[in-house]
Amino acid sequence: MTLSDDPDLRALQPDQPFFETVYTASPLVIVGTREPDGSGDLAPKHMAFPLGWSDYFGFVCTPAHSTYQNAKRTGEFTVSYPRPENVLEASLAAGPRDDDGSKPSLTEIETVDADAVDAPAVKDAYAVLECELLQTVDKFGENALVAGEIVGKYVHSDAYHAAGEEPESVLERAPVMTYLYPDRFASVSETQAFPFPEGFEK
Repeated sequence: MTLSDDPDLRALQPDQPFFETVYTASPLVIVGTREPDGSGDLAPKHMAFPLGWSDYFGFVCTPAHSTYQNAKRTGEFTVSYPRPENVLEASLAAGPRDDDGSKPSLTEIETVDADAVDAPAVKDAYAVLECELLQTVDKFGENALVAGEIVGKYVHSDAYHAAGEEPESVLERAPVMTYLYPDRFASVSETQAFPFPEGFEK
């Protein structure tokens, strides 16, 4: 039996976008960079993830966007994890630019300056990373991977998972925002332990 033999599976056409026909869960972060005029830029990203188990982080972006151009020019960026109750900030960060290249919606987002890099971060985010650019990898269609080394990391006290603390307690006081592409989000406050096999090692 093959996949095409399964009556419950739909084979998509080559030009049919996979990620718009099924909901998949991803983190939602806001990447902060510095514009050429010195102002801050913020942009939401859901294709964002740790690169391995060490201090490396990457996100997917199109080279046509200011986020990519700013990170490549300055060599640094921040990653803020907004709370579910601040989903409006993520929406505002996706606002369109005016003819002069400015993004007026960003004035409604409260930010703080990063310490280790010259870029803004979202105030009251439950976690923030400061990153120095390692490289960009182009040619993923019209997109590219922006990869950085984490040089500063912060976790809000209410989201901090101390050793031995029950996960339920952490998630109850600091729910995690999850993005379901292309048009939904969820607040995750209840989870179940994953049934790792005996002897499992990461």
